[in-house]
Amino acid sequence: MIIDQNPKQQQKTEQKQYELNKTQKLGIIMKNLIIIKKINISHPQFSIQLIKMEANQVNDQVIKQLLYSKKYKELVDAATQLGLVKSYSKMKYDGIIYSIGQIIQLSVDGNRDKKTYGKLIGFCNLQVDEYLIPMIKVQKYINKLELPQKLKELQEGISEFELFQSEIEEWLFCTQIDHEIKLISIKEYEEMTIQNERTYFTRADYNVEKDKFTPPISKWTRICICNQISNPDKSYIQCDKCSKWLHYECAGVQAQLAQDMTFYCAMCRKK
Repeated sequence: MIIDQNPKQQQKTEQKQYELNKTQKLGIIMKNLIIIKKINISHPQFSIQLIKMEANQVNDQVIKQLLYSKKYKELVDAATQLGLVKSYSKMKYDGIIYSIGQIIQLSVDGNRDKKTYGKLIGFCNLQVDEYLIPMIKVQKYINKLELPQKLKELQEGISEFELFQSEIEEWLFCTQIDHEIKLISIKEYEEMTIQNERTYFTRADYNVEKDKFTPPISKWTRICICNQISNPDKSYIQCDKCSKWLHYECAGVQAQLAQDMTFYCAMCRKK
């Protein structure tokens, strides 16, 4: 005699069978995925998806490695190829809008006491994970402290407010921006009556790779009986007869007396 199964027990049996079938199917899928990952040919659609996932993971690791190692040029190049970079002609930072062509002062590696300078030549946002990183591209200006050691003999003739445009271009974080500066010619700087800490001057470019000034040092103005390169930040006194300029120390004059005295240089006193 066949006894009919209780409806509730039959429902439980069917549910168990469904769960068993579901588990078996999931096991088959996982097994196939493992095979796909190993040989990448069994199921082309799954294979392509896994390859893309692995490629994205590799790209993400490369981007982060370049970011942490501070290889910013390579970082932007790699991110650009992956479509993670958007460029702009202007950028607003700390409430100030900056444009291409402006000359700025920057902090080095977060150190506000160490400065560098550059002309803005590009802006971009770089996407890393869910974050947007604003970056700037600058053409570097060299100051006296960044010149090669072998040019030490020039230091006395180079001003603290003198910059040399170089051929170097580099990407930096926008957070390194301190403020805009004004760059003028050495003639304009010499004619200034009031010193401005955000005004700098230039008289030559400097090619770092070729170690070459343009115009060359031989063409720079020299001054005084010591024949030193003219430094506008130094104090000079002019001979009232021949009109030549001399450093106070070379003329043997005390600074506090120089303004009101009649001065003749050693050559004119001999005449």
